[in-house]
Amino acid sequence: MEPKEQIPRENLLAIKQFLIGVSETNEDTEFDTDQENIVDSIIELTRQQGKTSIIEDFEIPYVHPMITIQKWNKELLGMIDELLVVY
Repeated sequence: MEPKEQIPRENLLAIKQFLIGVSETNEDTEFDTDQENIVDSIIELTRQQGKTSIIEDFEIPYVHPMITIQKWNKELLGMIDELLVVY
């Protein structure tokens, strides 16, 4: 499935590295505000790709997006890998 707006390959690779880091540390992952743009990109990509279950979790009030990223990490990595195949 191709994204509606083409995300630069280097951005997808940065997101993938971020997700790999989260998968390695999972619940011990510390959120750095410098990573907020990556988190926002992940949220936008899930919307573009129509990942409704993940989107619903991102929209739960008072739950930090990192909780959702930790929960759906494997699926998010798969989504990024699928997008990287387009390149």
